Amino acid sequence: MELLLLCAGAGDKSWAGPSADRPLRTKGKRRAQKIGAWIGQKGLQPDITLTALDNRSRVTAEKSLKAAGWTARDIRGSRKLSAGLVPDFPDVNRVLLTAPSGAIQALVERLGSVVKTRAGTLLIVSLNAGNAGLKGCIDPRNLPDLFPWPSPDGPELRPRPAYYYTQSAAIPYRKGGAGIETLIVGSSSGRHWVVPKGIVEPGLSPAQSALIEAREEAGVEGTAGHDPLGHYTYDKWGATCSVAVYAMEVTRVLSGDQWEENHRDRRWVSPVEAADLLHQPALLRMLAQL
Repeated sequence: MELLLLCAGAGDKSWAGPSADRPLRTKGKRRAQKIGAWIGQKGLQPDITLTALDNRSRVTAEKSLKAAGWTARDIRGSRKLSAGLVPDFPDVNRVLLTAPSGAIQALVERLGSVVKTRAGTLLIVSLNAGNAGLKGCIDPRNLPDLFPWPSPDGPELRPRPAYYYTQSAAIPYRKGGAGIETLIVGSSSGRHWVVPKGIVEPGLSPAQSALIEAREEAGVEGTAGHDPLGHYTYDKWGATCSVAVYAMEVTRVLSGDQWEENHRDRRWVSPVEAADLLHQPALLRMLAQL
C-alpha cells in the first residue's frame, strides 16, 4: 500500500475565528494545486481520500485532486487523522491523507519515519508487511508555477490548472402566461447582468456543473438537456476559456436563506429583454432559441 501524506496549506494569518475554520491563504491554495498537478502527472490517483476535520485540510485536498483532474466529491473526514493517528480504511492500493503539518508529523513518527514536515508538503510512504518506508518528499515550492494543459501531461503551460478553462453556464427559464421568461442575475461585482456560469468541476458533466452554478448563483433548481444551446469563448487567466451554455427549465425557486449567493440581484425578464441587458453578447443567439 502507498500513503500520500499531504500537509494542509498555510492558513490566513488575519483570521480571528475558530482555528478549525481558518481558510487557506492564496499561496496555500496555489501550492496545493501545484502538488495536484504533480501527482496527476505521475498518475498517483488515490483510491480513498481522508482529511482531518479542519477547513484547511479539506480545501487542500480538494484543490490538489481537482488540479490533478480528479473528482473531489468522495473526500471523507477522519477524527483519528485530526489527532495524528492512522485512520481506518480498507485494503486498497493508494490512500491520500491530508491534515495539518503537526498531525502529519505525528503520523509519520508513528509509522517509524523521521522527516520534518511543513505546510503544503507531500510525503509518499510505502507500507509493506507492517513496515513503512519513505519514498519521497515533495515541496511545492520546488515545482513549476505553470500548469500543463489540456491534461496532466499536456504540451501547453497555463497560469491555472487545466480544468479552470472548461466552463458551463445555464440560462434558467420558465413558461408563464406571457410566454417564456428567463432569469438573469447580477454579476459578482454588481455592475452587469449575467447568467449563472462557472468552472466545470472534475468528475461532473458540463450540464451537471451548470445546474450547480444555477442553484448557487441564482437560487433556482431545475432540469437541463444533455446537449448545450451553444458555446462561446473568452479570455481569462492568460488563455482562452470555453463555455458550454445549457437551457435550464426551472422547477423550484429557492428563498433567500436557501440561496447561497443571495447577495446577488435576480430578475425574471423576457428573452428579448435579457438580450438587451446581458453583458455577454455571445448569449444573444442562444436566447433566440428559447
